[in-house]
Amino acid sequence: MNKQKNSKSEIRNSRQIQNSNFLNSKIVSCFVLRASNLFFILVLFTSSLLLFTFNSVFAQSVIPLTASPARQEILVDPSEQQTISVRFLNQGDSPISGIIRVADFIVDNKDGIPRILEDSSQASPKYTASTWIKSNSDRITIASKDNVLLQFNIQVPDNARAGGRYVAIFFEPEGVVPQETGANQEAGSGVSTRLASLLYIRVSGEISEQAMISRFFASGFVEFGPIKIETDILNRGDYHIRPKGVLALVNPFGSVVAQETLKEENIFPDTLRTFENELGSKYMLGRYKLTLTASYGEKGQSMSRSIFIWIVPWRIILILILTIIIIWFIIKSLKRKASKNSESLKKELEIEKQEIDRLKKQISKRAD
Repeated sequence: MNKQKNSKSEIRNSRQIQNSNFLNSKIVSCFVLRASNLFFILVLFTSSLLLFTFNSVFAQSVIPLTASPARQEILVDPSEQQTISVRFLNQGDSPISGIIRVADFIVDNKDGIPRILEDSSQASPKYTASTWIKSNSDRITIASKDNVLLQFNIQVPDNARAGGRYVAIFFEPEGVVPQETGANQEAGSGVSTRLASLLYIRVSGEISEQAMISRFFASGFVEFGPIKIETDILNRGDYHIRPKGVLALVNPFGSVVAQETLKEENIFPDTLRTFENELGSKYMLGRYKLTLTASYGEKGQSMSRSIFIWIVPWRIILILILTIIIIWFIIKSLKRKASKNSESLKKELEIEKQEIDRLKKQISKRAD
């Protein structure tokens, strides 16, 4: 009896231990789950805070400087002396010190973005003029919310060749420039922390004006509009040009269905510029003609190009053809079925007629 009691108590104790272990494991798992949830929430909060801080830093990374005017065109004669002014404004809350430099710039890309040259020998001599310009100050400090007006003297050589010269007058801050949200950085061509005012100098005299549409491209076969058009215009003249042009889309019947004006942009000498346009509506069908007509220069010289493209919404046409074929087969099947039904009905009618005739004969025989 004692042995049985002992065994029962041992069984009861072992069950109690198992239950307590089970409860402990449940408690631990709940704690781990809550801790993981807390960790996840903490990670989300930290990430959001970091993202907000990251975005704030980038939103503030705008240079609070402005150059005025951003660009100016100047007409000069050989051996002439001329004075120009450039104003630099500090819109920030701290004074900024830096140096004033004059350098030639070129445009050697399709987007028309100027590139300031540290060494004037990198550019063609017929387009340089940085050595013509002298400043009354090489180093300035711009107080907070203030501006500095500088004078520059241009001395044109006697043997200056007629045509365009392209120079950047820029302010280069020393050290770290204080940053501000929303400050205007659009002033000529800001490169890194440089702030430039661009000069387009035109030396009087007879110049060569020559430009061409070197590339006029659109895909030869498209499914839907509008048509994407790429145009490259090359300036082979002595001065920058600003072409004015119109793109036209002509339908197969000879009517102009869409027009768009070419964006007016400067194209510098010996430089190619790319223009991107979209023309036409979404749904069109047939062989269309794309035409570009443009004029440029002081004499209003013209240039034009045209190409043909096919606009075929082939998927829609394929669906329509398949639909027509399916409908035709359905109609043909119905007609065939109706024809078979008509023939079977005629046969049944013929059989019925024969049966009626037979019955008539039987009746007439009985009557006799």
